[in-house]
Amino acid sequence: MRTVRIVIISLALAFMAGFVSHKGAYAYYRLKIGNFHYDSEVQDIKSAVKLFSDTVAGFYATGGGVSGLNIFPAEKMVKRRIFQDINTWKDSGKLFVLDRDKLVIKEVKFITPDRAIAVSDENWFGVLQDYQTRRQISGKKADFITVRYFLKKMWGKWIVGDYEVYPQGESLPPLTAERLAGW
Repeated sequence: MRTVRIVIISLALAFMAGFVSHKGAYAYYRLKIGNFHYDSEVQDIKSAVKLFSDTVAGFYATGGGVSGLNIFPAEKMVKRRIFQDINTWKDSGKLFVLDRDKLVIKEVKFITPDRAIAVSDENWFGVLQDYQTRRQISGKKADFITVRYFLKKMWGKWIVGDYEVYPQGESLPPLTAERLAGW
């Protein structure tokens, strides 16, 4: 009987030590019991998505100008993906100018206290210009899209770790465990 108590106490102490020492364990516990600051975190996520979207438009409008790169709430690979696209247009002698007209965040879902998914409906307008002269070479085209943003909290701020773009009005594909583990 005494051995069983020692084993149970040892297991309880090991669990508590693991819980206390694991980074984010207390925040995860608060998320699970409903004592999490949802409203302020959701507002921070919405602000990060809006800043991300505004800054992307600026990068495309300037042909890859790096003004705003330091405040751009995105991981390095997301930044690289955007600038590779801009440079592909530039290499072809064109500038793809984007302007976001409307952004409505429809959903924010927390996976863990420092991981979230936001889904937004966005209206964008794009036009092709000659890179050298900035002369318009296409008509203005409207794109109505739904974007699924994968965000993570780093250094106390929410940043975009990845995003997926879909036509507006279509249902989004379900999230798989592999997809969630990949970001």
